[in-house]
Amino acid sequence: MAHQTIFVVEDNPLNRELVVDLLEGAGYTVLQADEGVGLLERVKAGRPGLILLDLQLPGLDGVTLARQLKADPATREIPIVAMTAYVRLEDQERAMAAGCDGYLRKPLDTQGFLQTVARHLGR
Repeated sequence: MAHQTIFVVEDNPLNRELVVDLLEGAGYTVLQADEGVGLLERVKAGRPGLILLDLQLPGLDGVTLARQLKADPATREIPIVAMTAYVRLEDQERAMAAGCDGYLRKPLDTQGFLQTVARHLGR
């Protein structure tokens, strides 16, 4: 089911593996990307119920990607949760202004992480 599919966009392999393991362990289907280039088309094809988006990506950064996803009628309704090691309030405000629906700080609190995912999926 598409609403149970989550797209994880994270360039750090260890962070991505942790997130994927947590999500798959909780029963979600996970799509993955390690960069933002070509992501819009992959999201349209995969039709996820949620996007977990690292803000620090090579090439196209997460803030720019969030803006693109929210500007496209085919993807604008998909919730986006930013994941980042940035801890300043300005960084959170910048992510939210770009269209992110939530914000998670790294390192991730696994319990809070899964609760945030469930909340944004409406579970």
